Amino acid sequence: MLKMNSLMITFVVVLSAFGSLLHAEEERPTVEHVLDFLKEKMPESMDLLERVKEEEGEEGYAEVVESAADLLMEYLEIKREEGVEAAENFLDEERTGVRMESLIEAWHEADDEAGKREIRKEIGKLIGAQIDREIEHGHRELKKLKEEVEEIEEELAEMKESREGIIAEELREILSDEEEREGEEQDEEEQEEEGDGENTIKQSWSQEKNYARPYWMNVPKPDDGEALPVIIFLHGNGGNARGLQRMVLNRYPKVASQSITVFPEGYRESWNIVSERSKADDRAFIEAIVRELSKRDDVKKNDFTIMGISNGAALVNQIAIETKLPNIKNYISAVSPLNGFQYDGKNFKSRGEGNNYEVVAKPLAGKRLLNISGTNDPLVPYRGGPSKAIPAKEGKLPFVDAEESIFLWAKQMGYEGKKLSKPSKVNGKIDIFSYLDGDVVHFKVNDHGHNATQALSQELLLEFLKGE
Repeated sequence: MLKMNSLMITFVVVLSAFGSLLHAEEERPTVEHVLDFLKEKMPESMDLLERVKEEEGEEGYAEVVESAADLLMEYLEIKREEGVEAAENFLDEERTGVRMESLIEAWHEADDEAGKREIRKEIGKLIGAQIDREIEHGHRELKKLKEEVEEIEEELAEMKESREGIIAEELREILSDEEEREGEEQDEEEQEEEGDGENTIKQSWSQEKNYARPYWMNVPKPDDGEALPVIIFLHGNGGNARGLQRMVLNRYPKVASQSITVFPEGYRESWNIVSERSKADDRAFIEAIVRELSKRDDVKKNDFTIMGISNGAALVNQIAIETKLPNIKNYISAVSPLNGFQYDGKNFKSRGEGNNYEVVAKPLAGKRLLNISGTNDPLVPYRGGPSKAIPAKEGKLPFVDAEESIFLWAKQMGYEGKKLSKPSKVNGKIDIFSYLDGDVVHFKVNDHGHNATQALSQELLLEFLKGE
């Protein structure tokens, strides 16, 4: 028997080492399929096949074709299970193995030093290409690992943001009827102590019909009997009105003694902005409260403030963008500047049907705005871009850079100067960016995250509300 060509020996050895990944009952490719595969993927092998046929006869030829059939089956299996790119990478590695073995044998058989040097260079290139593939593979695996870690971090962040809501839901499930009744009685006692009790606005939408949406009020009794300003506080996603009410009354007692404070409840503990649990028209809900309260004799008709935290702040932005009510004087957004749906880079946008944000909006001018954002916020990136945790359509909710967001509002309210690159003044950890003589203000809270609202002291809040 004639000696088989050295490159073809290597070809056979490498191909014969493949173990088929297909199940035994799957059909094995025909000789025609194998030859078509080699012509397309390894055309250099066709001349070698003919030489094997001449030198080794039909038996040697059949052996190589069988090995190539194993290769084809494994290639198809990888393509089916992992995709085209993975299959092509697999084939590249096998081509390199065949070529490497051939060059090594040729190097040993070469007689002159010049020929050995050329072969050595070729071997070096193949080794370099293999190393590059391994580095690339390592990067892909590292990227996958990072994505998995990011997913875990996002889940943890979502759980943290919704912690209070999760606790409440778990309590509802495990408490007995008797305990629930006791809790309801306690809430009624707290209502009597804390304010005027529950009020409702009825609304209908896709999730509910003629639904009574609650809000709670605290009405102080001023000595002079004059009408009072109104502050409407909006809780965050997973929060609730009663919890926020207790926090506000404890943290801002002087504010509460000088204003009527109102605490609406978001449906399913959320406000409908982009992809929340609620699909209600929350702007209409808050506007209905404003209309209702503006009828009262003890209310200053055009001195309403709306302050929201996180998801509630997003609703503050939406109302400021869309409302035509003249009653609202101040807007305060805590830890949520404009998102990428509310401002698309050129225009303010209305939420619209299905939260599609397609219609350009023109916010009312002459309003006062305050934004508070933390530089280390893991949910709402201070410098803008997609959140790591807050979902939106086809991804995560994008945000406008916090300082850019307040500049956009300042321009909308009549500011014609340049964007501030440095704070107007500093108050502890807060860099204050002030436009229009303090009517449009941003608090950059350094070293704070999604809890940056804690930096808003009662004095700073009163200073903004009074326009001092």
